[in-house]
Parts: sequence; C-alpha cells; structure tokens
Amino acid sequence: MHKSQVYSFVIILLLLSENISGQAYNNQLFIPPVLSGNNFNLSFNASTRQFFPGLTTDTYGINGDYLGPTLVFQKNDSVFINVTNNLFEVTSCHWHGLHVPALYDGGPHTTINPGTTWYAHFKVLNNAGTYWYHPHVHMNTLPQVNSGLAGMIIVKDSAEGLLNLPRTYGVDDFPVILQDKKYSISGQMLANALGDSMQVNGTIHPYLNCPAQIVRLRLLNGSNARVYNLGFSDQRNFYVIGNDGGLIDQPYSTNRLLLANGERVEILIDLSVDTPGTSFILKSFASEMASDIPGAITGMMGGNGPLEAVDFNIMQLNVITPTANPVLTVPVNLIPLSPWNPVNANRIRYKEVSGLGMVSGQGNFMMDNTTYDHMIINDTMRLGDIEIWNIANNSNMAHPMHIHDVQFYILHRNGSGPGMYEKGLKDVVLVKPGETVSLITKFEDFSDDSIPYMYHCHNLAHEDMGMMLQFIVTSGTSGVGAIQNTDHTYIYPNPTSDYWQLQLNSYPEKVNLYNMQGEKVTTPIIISSSKMVSVGDSQLQPGIYILKISYKERDISKTLVKY
Repeated sequence: MHKSQVYSFVIILLLLSENISGQAYNNQLFIPPVLSGNNFNLSFNASTRQFFPGLTTDTYGINGDYLGPTLVFQKNDSVFINVTNNLFEVTSCHWHGLHVPALYDGGPHTTINPGTTWYAHFKVLNNAGTYWYHPHVHMNTLPQVNSGLAGMIIVKDSAEGLLNLPRTYGVDDFPVILQDKKYSISGQMLANALGDSMQVNGTIHPYLNCPAQIVRLRLLNGSNARVYNLGFSDQRNFYVIGNDGGLIDQPYSTNRLLLANGERVEILIDLSVDTPGTSFILKSFASEMASDIPGAITGMMGGNGPLEAVDFNIMQLNVITPTANPVLTVPVNLIPLSPWNPVNANRIRYKEVSGLGMVSGQGNFMMDNTTYDHMIINDTMRLGDIEIWNIANNSNMAHPMHIHDVQFYILHRNGSGPGMYEKGLKDVVLVKPGETVSLITKFEDFSDDSIPYMYHCHNLAHEDMGMMLQFIVTSGTSGVGAIQNTDHTYIYPNPTSDYWQLQLNSYPEKVNLYNMQGEKVTTPIIISSSKMVSVGDSQLQPGIYILKISYKERDISKTLVKY
C-alpha cells in the first residue's frame, strides 16, 4: 500500500472514530435549497465532493454535487417536472410516497437513458407531509442512491396550514436525511449495504443550530439498509406528529423511534425551556434493537464497522436564541384520521416473505416464493377496491415493505393494534421475523393496463437482488381474481425515449403503429422468431401511440408512450 493511501486511510479512521465518540461536530448541517411552484427542472449529474480533508470523492448529485433540492408542492396543484439524465448510465426518478399515475411513478419500467430528459406531469393529491424522490432502476438502485441521487419532497395543504406548527424551512423546520456510508482508503464511496460512518444531508460531523422554541425535524431514513432507533443523548422526550403519509391525529410523546429504510417521520422538540448554549446529540440506540434488524448485530449484511450493535451519535443540536415569532406550544390535536373500515374490504391478500439470507450471506430473500421478473405482472387490483394485505415474514431478518401508488393504515401486528408511532397513513412498514402485519388500503384515481406499480422490500440491497413484485390497477369490471394480462403481452420499457420491446404469447400476422389521429406511423418494427417485437427508434417523435397486433383469431391494441 502506498504511503499516501495509508495516510488517507488513517485520516478516515480518525474522523470516523470522532463521529462515533461525539468529540467533533464542526460542520454546520447543510440545508438543501428549495424548489417550489409548478414547474421543476432536475438534472442528474456526476460530480465530486470533499467529505474528508484532502480526499476527493466521486458523487452523483441532482442540480448539485450531492443529493438534490427539496421540492415543495401544494396539494391539488398540477406540477410539471423535467428530469434530465446527464449520467453515463440509465436511471429513473420515483416519487416515493406520492399518489401519481403509473405512467409517472418512475419505477423500473420508466427509465431515463443517458443524455435524455423524462417529462412527468401529475396533480398533487397527497396530504401535507414529508416524501422523497430517488432512482428506481432494477439491480442498480442501491449504487445510485448511495452515490447521492435522492432528495426530499414537502407537500403543504390548507389543513396543515391552519395548525400552529413550525414551518419556516431551515429556521425552525428542518429536513434531516439520514445515511450511513462505507469509504475506501482513497475516499471513494463503496456500494455496501451497511456503512461505517454517518452523514446527515450529506454532512459529516454535523451540528444544527435550533432556536429555543418548538422546532420540527423531518426525519428520512435514506440509508441503503440500516434501521435507526432514534433518541437523544439526554433522554428527552419528543413528539411524533406525522408519518409517511402526513400528520397523525394527536402528537405522541416518546424518547425512542424506530425508523426503517424509506420511512419518514415528523417530530417536534420543545426547546423553549432550554438555555441558549445547551447542546445535545441525536443518536441511534442500536444496542436496544432486536438482533434480526439490520445494524443490530455485527456481520449482518456485511456490516463489520463501528456502527454495528452499538449506540452511536448522528448529529449535535445546539440551542440558540429564539426567533422573533416563535412557536412555544405543541398542538393538542392535529389532523383527524379516516381509516377504511375492514368490513368494506373487497379482497384480502396474503403475502409471504421468506429466505435465510442473513445466514447464507447470499441475500436469497423472496416474496411469495418468487423474485422480480420484469415481464410478469404478479397482481391485478381493481380500481376503487379496498384491500387488506396480510404480510407474513417467515424469513430471519426484518424487512421494510413498501407499496407504490397508495398509502395504507396498519390494522395490527400479530393481532395487536399498531404502535402509537405507526398511526396515520404509511407507505413503508417494518415487518419483523415471525410477524404478520395486516394493513388496509384503497386503489383509487389511477388505472393502467400496461404500466405496473411495484411493491418491495426497501432495503435497497434486497430490492436490487429481486425482492420486488409488481401489480397493475385495472378499471375493468371483471371480478376479483380475474386472470391478469389475459393476452400475455408484456411491454418494456413504457414510456420509452427510444424503442419498445414486446414479448408476445404467439407469433403475430402483422404489427402496426398509429398516432392518436389514427394515422399509420412509419417506424422500424422488427418481429423475431422468438415472439419478440421491437418497435420504434430515436427518430420517432414524442407522443402517445396505439400499437395494433393482429393474430388470425383477433386483434389487440396497446398504448405506447414516447417521451
């Protein structure tokens, strides 16, 4: 090993040890800039940043060198978003937690090729709350998020606006994106499941100046695999006011909060009784977690660094003088909750998580005894239906399960009601080994017979290895349990920036493409002997097209989208 490499490695080790011991909090927490309004332009770029003195780290960033701006949406507004991929690899952009059409959900079927721009347009239907955006490329989500492609979304609405809550961004209302990282001796980020140092908003050894009043932290677990057991060094209580899908009905006072991958929570801290100059630490009390939760035992998912199975420091909070018009009380009531009644459920589904990846080290976890296949629709939901899902974890590791498109309420864990911290709408739930978690949701507003939504483990290492399935929402009137995709035609990707690939059930007589005016479009259409069809090229103009596939016995049509 070269002397400079040894020196760099020693620097990293020293800095990491300071991070754990809490002896150095010398970097003010970076607060991402805000983009608001109706029109947004996001650029995914390759860049660099110096996280450690004298070491340059290769990064990805959105409109910057690492992470992305905070997007602020107003409920019921229509937003128009351009996402430009300036990387040298395919990416995508998923609006995690937002209820949007499948066409704009940004899952693995909706990829953005290098040098192209993807256009998303949707009406904001979610309640006021904290959401986020990140890539969702099959088998490559972890490396891209780990490199810096992620950002927070804040939705506002009139109901939240009537409450006496802190909401001055960066003053008494703070975004807090938690990520652990693993570095090489040269200072490069390694795409490991578990890291050995902490970053908050991309800041190492951060401190946050908080006025002596009620402050609001929007906590997001943006880590690859680590689950956090959050609390403060002085054991002070804080108030949970919101979950993944927005505010809950009443503040819940606690001094611990388990936050799994992809989950968000909004908390209030009462600093009105603290003297300016007081400092305390946001910590993860990992030693208190069950040993089957990632980060609670050395060796799990390759974790062998200083953060495993110990209590460790995350960020220092410094109390400063209050603002001119401080919030000094915690509201007694927030937003009424309206869970769907289980007696009105149209269908009950049973989902099983299985595998022994924690023992084998191969990550062989599965859902419903299968792994992700891009060409197979695993479930079909009927528009307007209320469904109950019972998710049983028969594996040996806790898994944060995430469903696209919808928010849900947790009904119970192993027959007992959910914890107070799990009240309200959610889109991620941590399911522990031996547990069956029951949840209720409704599939409304959007249907699409071609483009699916995902449901998957939000441990990014597991997701990339195929612990993910997909569903479509259909507006058809066929009964529950009807065969999905009866013509057995699968399209990928759709939308596309270039061409579509179709897998057919049998060899067609002819295939034609038409525009929305009914005019036949001239574009390359290649039919192979393997019943695969390739349609389009880079010269085809953006728009919506109808593909007509003719067999001897019938014709079928498919909607294709070019952006």
